[in-house]
Amino acid sequence: MALSKTGGSIMKQDKRYLIEYWQYLKKHRLLLGLALLLIPLLSFFNLAQPYLIKKAIDDAIIVGDMALLQVITMLFAGCVLFDFLSRSIQVFLFQYIGQKTVQDIRADLFQHVLNLSARYYDKTPLGVVTSRLTSDIESLNESFASGLVTLLADLLTLIGIVIVMFLLSPKLTFITILILPPMVLVVNFFRIKLRAAFDMIRLTLGKMNGYIQEQFQGIAVLQLFQQESRSIQRFKVLNRTYKHATLSSVTYDAMLYSLIDSLNSILIALIIWYGWGQYVGNMVTLGVLVAFVDYIHRFFTPLKEISTKFAILQHALASLDKIFSTFDIKDYIYSGDQKIQSFEGNIMFKSVSFAYKGFEDKPVLSDVSFSLKKGQLLALVGPTGSGKTTVLRLLSKLYDGYTGQITLDSYDLTTLQLPAVRKLIAVVNQEITLFSQSIAFNITLGNKAISTAKMIEAAKQVSIHDFIMSLPGGYDYCLERGDQSLSAGQSQLISFARALASDSPILLLDEATAAVDSVAEAAIQKGLDVLLAQKTAIVVAHRLSTVQHADLILAFNEGKVIECGNHKALIQRDGFYAKLFNMQFAGI
Repeated sequence: MALSKTGGSIMKQDKRYLIEYWQYLKKHRLLLGLALLLIPLLSFFNLAQPYLIKKAIDDAIIVGDMALLQVITMLFAGCVLFDFLSRSIQVFLFQYIGQKTVQDIRADLFQHVLNLSARYYDKTPLGVVTSRLTSDIESLNESFASGLVTLLADLLTLIGIVIVMFLLSPKLTFITILILPPMVLVVNFFRIKLRAAFDMIRLTLGKMNGYIQEQFQGIAVLQLFQQESRSIQRFKVLNRTYKHATLSSVTYDAMLYSLIDSLNSILIALIIWYGWGQYVGNMVTLGVLVAFVDYIHRFFTPLKEISTKFAILQHALASLDKIFSTFDIKDYIYSGDQKIQSFEGNIMFKSVSFAYKGFEDKPVLSDVSFSLKKGQLLALVGPTGSGKTTVLRLLSKLYDGYTGQITLDSYDLTTLQLPAVRKLIAVVNQEITLFSQSIAFNITLGNKAISTAKMIEAAKQVSIHDFIMSLPGGYDYCLERGDQSLSAGQSQLISFARALASDSPILLLDEATAAVDSVAEAAIQKGLDVLLAQKTAIVVAHRLSTVQHADLILAFNEGKVIECGNHKALIQRDGFYAKLFNMQFAGI
């Protein structure tokens, strides 16, 4: 967490992230160059205006030269007009570049997190991931369009003002710049405080988004167990922390702005007092004094804007930290370089052991071995947490880091390209996953190789075709988040049709019929009998009545295979599996 880092390490890290940010900005270097070229032009028009006022007073008004006054007035109006046009073009260019850059970063970040392994999502709330892709990236756009680049214009304007003021009156300029050293110390103090506050804002916002998503995903459980008050209290704590962090940043920002505004007024009063004495002593002209007051006002205007943009920049740096630190996460599944030319359907686990990272002393699987041939059905049974689902996840390459060997035909799983492995496997999980698109898309997932006829046949095999046709639009009916037109069982049947419609030779079913009633399950089983003759399948099941026909049953307990065989052999053995089976059918 950034709050625990030293100031030096934070600045070093900020520099690295800004360099990475520049890699995106430089894609638009031509437009950026044009926008930056407008900065000195804007500064010139801004600096010329007080000087023209000085010339108007000293050379035209005092001596009564109305012709010269008209010329100066026209030049002043021209400066204002060109300042407006240049500033409008510059703002548009910065906004355009900012939006394009944010679009590129968001697309790359989405692709990056999409390719991270399941381990990352095991420990990262989805609300945090959402914050990285939305609010954090939007802060970058705000900082670029309103802060980071326009700081250059403000700094150039300040330098120009000091130079012009020095040319007009070195003494008055010296009084003005005396305020700069303490100003730098004050700004640096507020920079540190603002950065800490914005780090806390980003951190708390990510936690709050994750908590909100978690609570509403489990809203039914919260309500049924009357946990609303506890949930509200926890949310109030997070909300209060977020409020305190936000108020802290607002307080420091307001203090910095007010301090600069007060110094502006004090310095103007000091210049008027000292400058009037200079004017009376004929050491400066009235025009110089008036121009100096205007220049001081213009000197502090960028400083006030710098304080505001500095706060925006600190906000952006906190977001950069979160975004590019996510890019730094390289928790990928290793992909080999081999392709599978043809797959016969054979699967083998040989002495496979696995433990989650950080829990190496608590293995999930220990010395698991089995082999399957094409068309065979393997059933994994055992108590919850015994490692059954982990077998499916290792075979799917959702996790790696196991010991032992997993092979598909003669190919070692670790040497195979990730897409090549995933293409071989169709999965139906207990957790239902449907997308906010048409039912046809939810079955085919946009795979054009799956024909309409094949899609419909898959739906018929799992007894969902008639229901789909009863919906408005049939297979073109669009599902929406929270759609109540489908029951949990019907949604699962669509997931089943998705797996059946694919050409994948391996089928993995993880408690896939848990949300399906007995009638639908029987219909699914009838369709599966035909399908499984051509596919290699592994089924995780707690309802042992669904696995009696399996070619091989592995009974798991505490990550180990303690029994293996077919249903008849295991029942005759009267061991662990037989006890599980008898317990279920005894109604215990």
